[in-house]
Parts: sequence; C-alpha cells; structure tokens
Amino acid sequence: MNRENSAQPVGTLLAVLCVATAVDIGAGWLLGQRGFGSHSRILFALLPIPANLILVAVIVLRIRQLDEFLRHTHLEAVAIAFLLTGLALFVYGYLEKAQAVRPLNVGIVWIFMALFYGIGYVIAARRYR
Repeated sequence: MNRENSAQPVGTLLAVLCVATAVDIGAGWLLGQRGFGSHSRILFALLPIPANLILVAVIVLRIRQLDEFLRHTHLEAVAIAFLLTGLALFVYGYLEKAQAVRPLNVGIVWIFMALFYGIGYVIAARRYR
C-alpha cells in the first residue's frame, strides 16, 4: 500500500473516531440531565452502540490491511492490553469493596485500555527488533 492509498483509510478512521467520541460524550451529557424518563434514558445509554460498532469495523478493516508481521505485533499488544485491563479492574473491584476508592467511572477504563495497549505495543515491538 503506497502513501496515497494509506492516507484515505487513516482519514476515515479519524473521522469515525471523532463521530463515535462525539456520540459518546453526547450520550453521557444527556444521561447527566434531569427530566428524562426511564425509556429516554435507556435510549440515551444505547445511543453510542451504532457509532462504536462502525468504529470497531473500521479498525478491523485497517488491521486486515497490515502485513502479517504488524498484525502479529498488534495482536500481542491487544492481548497484553486485555490482560492488564482485566487485572486493573480486578484490583479496583477489591479496592472498591475495601471502600478505598469511589465507584468506577467507565470512561476511565478506555483510557487505561489505550495506555495498556501502548505498553503492549512497545513490549511486542521490542521483542521483534
């Protein structure tokens, strides 16, 4: 894939990411407002699903365009991120039971997943240097 062909999928990915993020933020804002009934609140909670499913599809398509080496590196990074996120949530759950921390804000989980993915990618990339 040359530079001209690779710029379009990255632009698509960034556009879908921005839309999904805006929908996520909008849904969170709507859920924070008073005066809506339970049916509306359920609708607001489910609102991010379509945009985020499209984001997942775009990311998977982008990964499928990578060569096998990069796909393997990303797979290792995702595995490390998955396991570290699970460990962090497990420990946080115990800290919550000990009343040492407040209830978990799910938005923070995405930040840690991205951070752990970065750590996993560095580990995977260093392995193949």
